[in-house]
Order: sequence, then structure tokens, then C-alpha cells
Amino acid sequence: MRNRNGIFWGIFMLLSAGILIASQMHLITYAFSFWTVVMTIFLVAILIKSLVNYVIPGTVFSLAFLAILYAKPLGIMAIVPWTVLGAALLISIGLSFIFHPFIAKHRFRSMRYYHHGNNWHNPRMHARFDHNIDVETVDQPDVNVSVRMGSSVRYVTSDDFKEANIDVSMGNAKVYFENVTVQDTATINVNISLGGVDLYVPKNWNIVKAIDDNSMSGWSEEGNPEITEDSPTVTIHGYTSLSGLKIAYI
Repeated sequence: MRNRNGIFWGIFMLLSAGILIASQMHLITYAFSFWTVVMTIFLVAILIKSLVNYVIPGTVFSLAFLAILYAKPLGIMAIVPWTVLGAALLISIGLSFIFHPFIAKHRFRSMRYYHHGNNWHNPRMHARFDHNIDVETVDQPDVNVSVRMGSSVRYVTSDDFKEANIDVSMGNAKVYFENVTVQDTATINVNISLGGVDLYVPKNWNIVKAIDDNSMSGWSEEGNPEITEDSPTVTIHGYTSLSGLKIAYI
């Protein structure tokens, strides 16, 4: 994560320097308002962050909003905003279908590498769930859930839970961990694109959130945790793009 943040800020600073030099050399002749500049910086930041993290919807929609913002100098006033936004939605869906399996594989590989560096073992691919409507109980220390354009409900039962990989694209998943025992620490990896994931976890879990949700997404919590000295630590790693993640304490 640190390496990606360094790449993001490095590219952002280089582009900012290029814009500054171009403006001082009068290579940019269009008059920008203050709020246009602010919005440009915000959208460019999302664009670069999305590119670095391979987030397709964040990349496409940041470009779409930039096109709307600069519609007049670009000469595309006739197709903004709805045509551009509609095209961005279709392009995001199309590219997600094409590239999502490769991106998800890359992200989970990166997460497993990170955990291995902290004495974690690679998860075993016990199951893969791609049905539109799917309800199942999983009794494994390592759990894998994958949803494409559907809904999935998982009831996890394990006496030694280690890791869960949850990959959702244009769908929804609910995963219940109420019948799970964590011996010391565990990890939940999420990769959500144009979808939603609800995690139902015991109140005594000490949840550590390491979620990259800056691509027009967000996460929320429901209920109140009751952490004690014996509470296991469970870290939630992941990426959300035009999506939502809810953590419910039960």
C-alpha cells in the first residue's frame, strides 16, 4: 500500500508540475475559474489513484466528469452531461466484464503476498460461487466468495478462521461470521466493483480497516463493538469502486 501511495503522489506531483510550467509559458490559453481548478485537481487525483489501483469505474467516470467540466474548450457541449455519463457507465460495465477477473486476481495476489510477509499462509481455493442467487454455509478456515451480477449469502462456521476473499462485481454479498472463532488474528480481503458487501461480525472482534474507498465509494458501520483484552484482531483489506461496504456488529 505504501508503494502505491508513493506512485500516486509521484505521478500527481509530476502532472502538477507540468500544468504549472505550461500555464506560466502561456501554453494553456483557456481561462479557468477557481472552482474549475479545484474540481480539476480533485478529479485528476481520483483518476491517478484509480489508474494506480486498477479501478476501472473510477478511471472512466473521472475522465467523464473532466470531459463535462471542459466541454466548451473540447467542443462537446452537445453531448454533455447525460450522453457522456451514459457512455461512461456502459464503458465501465464493458471493461469490468473484460478485465475484472485479471484485476481481482492481481489484487488478491498482492494481498496474499502482504500477509505472507507477516507470517500469513496463502489461502486454499476451496470454492467459487458465481450463481445469481446463492445461499450456503462454509466450514473452512479460508473462505472465497465470488459474485457476478447476482446475490450471495454466506454463513461461515470455523473453529480456526484465518482468511476470507470476497470478490463482487455488479452484485451483492452478505457474509455472516457470527459462528466463527479466531484464534489470534485473521484477514478479510474485499474487492468490490459496482456492488455492495455486508459483513456481519461478532461484537468482540477488533476490526482494523485498511480499505481504499476513494473511488466514489464508501463504507459504514452498524452496531457497537465490545472490545476486550482477549478480542481477536481482524483486518479488512480491500478496494471499493462505485460500491458500498457495511460492517455490522452482531
